[in-house]
Amino acid sequence: MAVYVVGDIQGCYEPLRQLLDNIAFDPAKDTLWCTGDLVNRGPDSLKTLRYLKSLGDACICVLGNHDLHLLELVAGGQPYRRDTLSDVIEAPDCHELIEWLRSRPLLHHDAGLGWCMVHAGLHPRWSLNKAIRRAHAVEANLRGDEWKTFCQQLHHMKFPVSEPAKDDPARALFSTAVFTRTRYCTQDGFFNWNVRTGSSSNKKEKAWFKHNRLAWVDDCNVVYGHWAANGLVAGQPHVLGLDTGCVWGGSLTLARLEKGGCKQIESEQVCAVQAKDAHSQPTVVAGELNDAATFAMMIDETHGSAPETRRHAAEVSAESGREESPESEQVSRVSGGDLPDDQGSSG
Repeated sequence: MAVYVVGDIQGCYEPLRQLLDNIAFDPAKDTLWCTGDLVNRGPDSLKTLRYLKSLGDACICVLGNHDLHLLELVAGGQPYRRDTLSDVIEAPDCHELIEWLRSRPLLHHDAGLGWCMVHAGLHPRWSLNKAIRRAHAVEANLRGDEWKTFCQQLHHMKFPVSEPAKDDPARALFSTAVFTRTRYCTQDGFFNWNVRTGSSSNKKEKAWFKHNRLAWVDDCNVVYGHWAANGLVAGQPHVLGLDTGCVWGGSLTLARLEKGGCKQIESEQVCAVQAKDAHSQPTVVAGELNDAATFAMMIDETHGSAPETRRHAAEVSAESGREESPESEQVSRVSGGDLPDDQGSSG
């Protein structure tokens, strides 16, 4: 039995299926973990959801911000211009798919493997047990009778930058943001929900996994997605980042998890499938990736830079509302296609 984990799929069904074919994935004996953002921006969100749901217990998915956005739309929220979710919403089995989706966790922990999976990140001051409690509190909102009300709050309210008091209703919103939107924060747990690329101008803010004191670090290793601008993160202690921007012209990347930690994720345990864009047929670019730098070089050599895309990025960043500016590091790795334009994009 093998446990595989795949980065953000975002409706890129064909790359997913080819990647699983490449490793001879067998749901009768293997397990597939998905880091969230199963849907949106890619061409086949409906096929992706149906397939993952069909795997039953052989598939473990955590919720990402794009998955929550789908729930928000069903709850009455407004779509973004580049959403590709209408096929799901109009499908005859939409209700069954939404029921399946809102029963997915925000955090999955396998004590035997020593691995924890979230979409975006963890609070530096949360122990694993505290993170599990915070996840369960949000999951109760998503699975309860008032789930649409909660999703409407997610859609319209701003997220707190630090953890609210226990009796504050905004605590669940904050916890949701930590699990599904984290990139930069301070050691003390103040989160910057706006900076998505490069580095923060606040020297106290670092990538969530790079602080010196992390309360969860002795309890587990963490695999995550969400941060396409960072690409493959395989050389950091305690974390494995797998969002390599398939939907933006990068790759869909998968790793085989082993007990004992990140250092046992060797080159032969990581593989990727790459498509020129989200609508083309995928091709295998690597069965082995020596390290993150080699992977980045592969992406750059395949796609090069994209000045037209950068110009579009500047236009998007000037727009108002909940739309987001894209990540400049990501821009250099894609060739054509639309860039993210809402808070949920690029992971």
